[in-house]
Amino acid sequence: MLQKPHFGTFATVGSDGVVNFWDKDNKQRLKGFPAINRTISCAAFNNGQGNMFAYSSSYDWSKGSSFYSPNAPNAANQNEIFIHYTPEDEIKPKGKKR
Repeated sequence: MLQKPHFGTFATVGSDGVVNFWDKDNKQRLKGFPAINRTISCAAFNNGQGNMFAYSSSYDWSKGSSFYSPNAPNAANQNEIFIHYTPEDEIKPKGKKR
């Protein structure tokens, strides 16, 4: 979990390959990304404005080294970095639901 510098918004990422932005005060999801079908190993908002969100995918080491094959052509072994522009409407709380 990581917090955005403004608005009290935070993001969650994980082994399910999904990124979500959340409003902590109203306890609601602000944005969900489509799954990338591999583990998201780390993520961060940029310092200062917080208008960029970067996350990376890599092998899921919880499966152990015996399943790791760096030369395999499948997507699960690919290391990639994704950068997402975060406009205010994706990360600003929407107001309390009634």
